[in-house]
Amino acid sequence: MNDKTVRDVMLDTVLNQINTNDPPEARETYDRLFDGGRSNNEALQLMAQALRMEMDRMLKEGTPFDNAKYAALLAKIPTEG
Repeated sequence: MNDKTVRDVMLDTVLNQINTNDPPEARETYDRLFDGGRSNNEALQLMAQALRMEMDRMLKEGTPFDNAKYAALLAKIPTEG
């Protein structure tokens, strides 16, 4: 998979998480970022980066996806750029 494809998959996944409220931290993070002045695109890109970090960790360590670690990454995203 090339980087554009990976990025598109990550963005699609984040959008799905927001729309389904699963995990709820996705919707909470999006709302926090958007309400804090981030554009829609910025918020989604930052969240996709957090998702990719957790996916990379999961693959590297050979462990399941960890919602708590992903939620912690989302919480660390600064509201303002």
